[in-house]
Amino acid sequence: MKVYRDDGGERSLIGRAEIPDDVGVVLDVELFGAESNIKDRFVIATITHLGPEPLEIRVERAVLVAQGQFPEFLPGWQPLSS
Repeated sequence: MKVYRDDGGERSLIGRAEIPDDVGVVLDVELFGAESNIKDRFVIATITHLGPEPLEIRVERAVLVAQGQFPEFLPGWQPLSS
């Protein structure tokens, strides 16, 4: 699944993560082992892309990373190649 950084409503693609398609609207990632009570909560949202044609609209599900969150905690995190 694609991962976007949400910076005050501005969304930019920053990488990919191995998130199953059937995950709900919130993804809880345990930070320090399987039995940890410390978790980070990531939002799964729909991102709309508008094309050059009036009816060219594409919608995708993606992870939104808020300010202060680290995408490196996501399972299978892969940043965009430079």
